[in-house]
Amino acid sequence: MGFERRSLGHRGQALVSTTLEKAGFLAAFTERTGGTSAKPFDSLNLSLAVEDDAEKVRANRARVVEGLGIAPFATAEQVHGANAVRVGAKRAGAGWDDLDSRIPHADVLFTASAGLPLAVLTADCLPMVFASPATGVVAVVHAGWRGIAAGILPRAAALFDDPSDVRVAIGPAIGPDHYEVKEDVALAVASASGAGAVTDRRAGKLYLDLPATARAHLRALAIRKVEDTGLCTACQRGRFYSHRRDRGTTGRQAGIAVRL
Repeated sequence: MGFERRSLGHRGQALVSTTLEKAGFLAAFTERTGGTSAKPFDSLNLSLAVEDDAEKVRANRARVVEGLGIAPFATAEQVHGANAVRVGAKRAGAGWDDLDSRIPHADVLFTASAGLPLAVLTADCLPMVFASPATGVVAVVHAGWRGIAAGILPRAAALFDDPSDVRVAIGPAIGPDHYEVKEDVALAVASASGAGAVTDRRAGKLYLDLPATARAHLRALAIRKVEDTGLCTACQRGRFYSHRRDRGTTGRQAGIAVRL
């Protein structure tokens, strides 16, 4: 399993799962460079829901899909829940041009249709791609601590008949060195699975390892083919947006998936 950093043109970059690509899926995680947005959204912000110029966001989105060689992706109104919505031809590109056309109240989008890209937008939460080579089903998942506590991982896993066939790619997210949490957050995450929560205490403070927790929960669901970029959004200011690091005023990168 592995990732390859690829150019999107205009000095933009995305991390692509070579493992999923060989299995017939594109799973790409964008970085923040190579776009048109001004500070504090510089420069490849892909979210229309922050206070960035909408025309610049549309231009950024166009650069990404052109660089990846795909159609416009569908997006959802992400609410930190566990709702999953199937996307068919009628919803292709939902939310591409404006917020009103987003798929409402969903943190998992999935499809079995080829050539229909899906995306989640993140700035610390886990962007995840689930795919089944046997069935052709692919899903994008937006998983923060609230989503994991709400059961988003078993909900995503339930979209697939055979967990041994499922491949998962986890994109850049906030790492445990920056993710200090309260006890109630760690308990809520731990309660979602018998695998618990991966935490660490340092200098009297509690830190949650969100990627490691997700991997443990997936193992408990019998999903073992998991690859993780291992990159922390908060650590790498030049490559990724981070909601926590930037105190809420920042852009969004994307986790994008399509069955080829």
